[in-house]
Amino acid sequence: MQTPEEIKSLIKRKRRQLVVHSFGYYRMNDNIIDDHTFDAWCMELVELQKKYPELAKEVELHEYFEDFDGSTGYHLPTHLPWVADTWEKIKRYHRRVINGE
Repeated sequence: MQTPEEIKSLIKRKRRQLVVHSFGYYRMNDNIIDDHTFDAWCMELVELQKKYPELAKEVELHEYFEDFDGSTGYHLPTHLPWVADTWEKIKRYHRRVINGE
């Protein structure tokens, strides 16, 4: 059984993951995951937030995910300062490790 802190950490990670990959898809016209994977991540977060609504309220980015239904990442806060930097780090990792460049 997961502790409340572990659940909050998972919600935080999922939210940040979706924001960063939405940045890649919607702002950079690029992606490193397929739509199926993104949709699965969305549904995982939706279920977590439904199962633990009080914990979800305590996690960063709540105001952007309060009504999140998993149907799109278009409206997510891709403008936040850390998002572009995180996307670039993931892209570099992907090129180096996954593509062998």
